[in-house]
Amino acid sequence: MPRPTPDQTLQKIRAALVAEVAEKGIGATSVGAVAKRAGVATGTIYLQFDSKEDMLQKIYLQIKTEFHGLIVAAADEPSSKEMIRKMWFEMFAFVDAHPLDFMFIEYAGAAQVLTTKQAKDIAYTQTEITAMIQRAIDDGTVADLPVSVVTTLLVAPAMQMARTKALGFERFSKAQIELTFDRVWASISNSPPPPLSGAII
Repeated sequence: MPRPTPDQTLQKIRAALVAEVAEKGIGATSVGAVAKRAGVATGTIYLQFDSKEDMLQKIYLQIKTEFHGLIVAAADEPSSKEMIRKMWFEMFAFVDAHPLDFMFIEYAGAAQVLTTKQAKDIAYTQTEITAMIQRAIDDGTVADLPVSVVTTLLVAPAMQMARTKALGFERFSKAQIELTFDRVWASISNSPPPPLSGAII
């Protein structure tokens, strides 16, 4: 049986770290547990990373960069509504394919695992997404809400989907995802929502 390549070993470590953090949280995750789950020696991890913190930081940056690249590709859409829609569906596609990765970057981001320098180096990711949402607010497509509120409304369903899928519960259908976007869009759109069917006016 051929020996795994360094890249294959790194991918096994990444998958193991992500799974450990999703199941146990960052504080309870250890290098030994990651090694056991990955099926590698603890020393193999230390050939790749200086410490648990270094492993968390580097893998967080790797996944965050991959995820960010998918989201900001929507900036090329001609209309702000299509831009927001593409951002949202790209986010959901990532979550559908990699629910644990999405949970990992949410947990690691909240835990502020990065050094001050690393955080500054990756600050552009938030700046670019903020600018995209601000564009939609400025041109009147999205309601005049704080960007942080719009971001929360957009991201919260994706986090719930990630948890649901990671725990092995029902998978969201295409129709459910479309319906969820329609309801999210109604909450952030500058257009008044349509009247409820049978509503008393």
